[in-house]
Amino acid sequence: MCTRNRVLIVSVVLMAAISLCAGFAQSPGNEDFPGEVQETNYLQQMIELVVEANPILKSQRSLIKEIETIPESVKGLDFSLGLKTGAALENNDAWERTIAPIGSIELTIPLYSSAKKRKIALENLTTQKDLTKAWQDYYQLKNSVISDLLTRVDELINLKNELEGQKNLLSLFQNNLEALKKQVEAGIASPSNLWSISERVMATETRIAILLSGIDINKRETVVNLAGTRWPELMEMLNQIGSLTPAQE
Repeated sequence: MCTRNRVLIVSVVLMAAISLCAGFAQSPGNEDFPGEVQETNYLQQMIELVVEANPILKSQRSLIKEIETIPESVKGLDFSLGLKTGAALENNDAWERTIAPIGSIELTIPLYSSAKKRKIALENLTTQKDLTKAWQDYYQLKNSVISDLLTRVDELINLKNELEGQKNLLSLFQNNLEALKKQVEAGIASPSNLWSISERVMATETRIAILLSGIDINKRETVVNLAGTRWPELMEMLNQIGSLTPAQE
């Protein structure tokens, strides 16, 4: 008896595990309808924000939900109901004629309707195809949006790194220029030497201005194209990229 109870308990546990796994298998796309942004690494937060807020992805998710709410065609009796009315002329024993209304209800139930069954099957198949196509389009759009975000973030990081390098170079040139000016004033160096270092300072300042403009354009295009109405949140995240360490990014 004890052994039988153990077998029963093991069977129940296995059935519960199978049911749980089946439940996960039947809803593979639930994670693609994101809720709140999780507190993970910074780049992952940006990805989740964009996936949730991107207008194109939101529209595609709405389409999927709309298709999923379409009720399946229900099999039922293929019958028709009709009503016939009219009047009849009657003669009585006194040779008087009277008019009496008449009516009938006709119910038609075919024994087999292959045309209707075929129509139901085709409608259900079409809905399933539409749903599968909508999911495929969603995943393609999602991958495209994430790839676009990563490309823009990578470009932004490169621009900021180059900007930092140019600022360091400018500081070096400016220090050299100040030292050279003192040498010229002391008569140690020729004034003509100032032109070369001055040109380098101006070229570096121009490059810094170009990089600043490129960074600003990159961030604005990113938030406008990818984040929809939540662009201020993504802009704040992008503004923090330059201050993060590689581990934080």
